[in-house]
Amino acid sequence: FSLSTMSHRHQSPLFLLLSVLVAPGCAFQVLRAAPALPRAAALLSASKPALPAVTKAYTLSGLATGAAWTACSCVALSSHPNAAIDAVCGLRHNLLTIAQAYALPLPLIWAVASALRSAAAAGWDRLSSATYRRLNLALFTSSAWLCAAAVCMPAFAYGYDMYPAALKAAAGAAHGLTALLCAGVWVRTVEPTRSGHYMPRLVRGLAGSLATLAPKSASDDPEAASSRDGRSELALCAALFAWFAVLPVVSPFPMATVPAILGKRMSRAYSAWTWLAACVCYVLKDAAERGRSSASTFATLRKGLAAGSLAHLLVVALKLVGVDGGGLLLPGRGLWTFYANFVAVPFTAGASVAMHALAAFATTCSEVGEEK
Repeated sequence: FSLSTMSHRHQSPLFLLLSVLVAPGCAFQVLRAAPALPRAAALLSASKPALPAVTKAYTLSGLATGAAWTACSCVALSSHPNAAIDAVCGLRHNLLTIAQAYALPLPLIWAVASALRSAAAAGWDRLSSATYRRLNLALFTSSAWLCAAAVCMPAFAYGYDMYPAALKAAAGAAHGLTALLCAGVWVRTVEPTRSGHYMPRLVRGLAGSLATLAPKSASDDPEAASSRDGRSELALCAALFAWFAVLPVVSPFPMATVPAILGKRMSRAYSAWTWLAACVCYVLKDAAERGRSSASTFATLRKGLAAGSLAHLLVVALKLVGVDGGGLLLPGRGLWTFYANFVAVPFTAGASVAMHALAAFATTCSEVGEEK
């Protein structure tokens, strides 16, 4: 059945969260049932050549994901469905809000898609490493969430339904096919458990990641090598991004608008990008612990996360200063009028700004040594 046909009372964010958490297991079980699916042991028994078809698929999926998010953001944020509010919002406000929607997601999807494309160009051996398995799972989960948000917008957007049918179909297909690509590659690079299922592996992997979130060999000496490589900052960023990915889903407004600052229309859909950022931070933390931060994959991920975090902070700074009708420095009440949800939760909003600032610091100021 369609979520859009449910009553608003039953379209709870918690229901949506549980649905997406169950989706990976269902998808992997469907893929497991394919009779022609070879096991990872057979695939990895010998060195494999480059995978041009998979490489091209990652390129197309990255472009399609970015284009779908760009189109959905433009349609949802270029006007407000409430005529009274839309009459107050000018072009400047709409452009700033759209820029906020693009700031982190577009550099992030470029970095993740580029990393996966490079791994596919090296073959199955590279894709089977823990780094790319994590990135595939992260992009799968984010794409599944974005697909649901595009197709069932009212369930994610406080009842608003602003996407035309063609956009729902196109965006849903883009995100859905990306999710299937990532799930398929992940299944091809791992072995199921002895029971023949993948869900136990997913649960154990998630639990293990949470248990090892604290950085290894962390030091309170700022001159120590384990302090200068950014592992502590990245571990904290991974925890914060993960928390802020869940927060909009389980919280009511105005709390749910943080960290996206996209109002009721797109703040919950944006959780996909916050989750993807959390996974990228974890991958970078793991690379720092292994002395692999200088490798090209992690350099690309650092650039994407740094560009996205800095762009997000720039747009937030413009809003706080008051370029949108007034704020902390410029005269006017624009900050309190247009971003009432954001200023209503100052502690949470401040924590989200600090999180992006820490991510920018960790990805630009950490020392990256020679690859080990």
